Amino acid sequence: MAAPSDAFWDQEGHFHTNALHWEGFPRLLWESLQIFGYDTPPLYDGYEFDEAGVPRCRVMMTIPQHPSRHLWQPVTISKIGHRLVDTFESAALEAIHIFCDKHPEEVAAYPIGLFPAAESRDPEWTFRISSCSHLLGDLSLETLQALIRFMNVQHHYQLLQRRSMNQLSALAQAHHGTITQQLDELDELHNTMSAQADLMAQRDVIINNQENQIHERETVIGQRDTIIEFLQDQVQELTIELDDAVNHINNLHEQPAPFVVPDENGNEEEEDPEEIEGVSELDSEHGDPVLSPHHSSSGSQSSVGNFDDF
Repeated sequence: MAAPSDAFWDQEGHFHTNALHWEGFPRLLWESLQIFGYDTPPLYDGYEFDEAGVPRCRVMMTIPQHPSRHLWQPVTISKIGHRLVDTFESAALEAIHIFCDKHPEEVAAYPIGLFPAAESRDPEWTFRISSCSHLLGDLSLETLQALIRFMNVQHHYQLLQRRSMNQLSALAQAHHGTITQQLDELDELHNTMSAQADLMAQRDVIINNQENQIHERETVIGQRDTIIEFLQDQVQELTIELDDAVNHINNLHEQPAPFVVPDENGNEEEEDPEEIEGVSELDSEHGDPVLSPHHSSSGSQSSVGNFDDF
């Protein structure tokens, strides 16, 4: 249905209208207000928003100040719904209730006074229907038409509410499916986290074992380092002793040969040890030989040879 020229959206996202472009409670309210001298229809301000993933709307409507009856103050209605179209209807219906409650004597003479229907024991409603004979006599046609329109509008309002309930049911089912899927994902995540916790516990055990092994290795390495240091000290001591021994041997090699004192005959050379040994052997058998001081080395050798022949 096309929106009239007075229906528009403002910069803040609010929808403003008088809601008279379809048959509904706003139109019934406005026609009743015109009977009592109102010259300006009520204005409706609707705003849509989401609340916890659910579409919601808020409608504000105001019955303006009566142009001539100053005691008839403005009436403001605020309604919360899910869709603007049925929330407009709900706000207009509540405005009819409040207007009839505020002005029971005035509305009793017109068909609007029969609405909304209340309990038969309600004194205000009983007062309203006390002139029912008048409504069925002089205004029978108007009363019948108002009843039919009111029933049609009520039926239309119920259809709008049913449509909203269907949409909310579909939305609830979608949310239920989403929540179920999220619960499944949470279960999988919980299982994954449990498995990761088990792996972390195993890793901690492995790390503890590795730390113990590292500690044991450090202990063994420390003991080995101690042994190595001890052996190094011994090697150093042995090296020092070896150096001392080598120095001592070198000192012995560097000592001068013993000085040979010449014999009485003036011979500077010692006799051959072998000759001396030979002479000794002969001396042991024949006595000491008398050697001439003038004998030469060759003579000595020949003599030794003669002695061998002997």
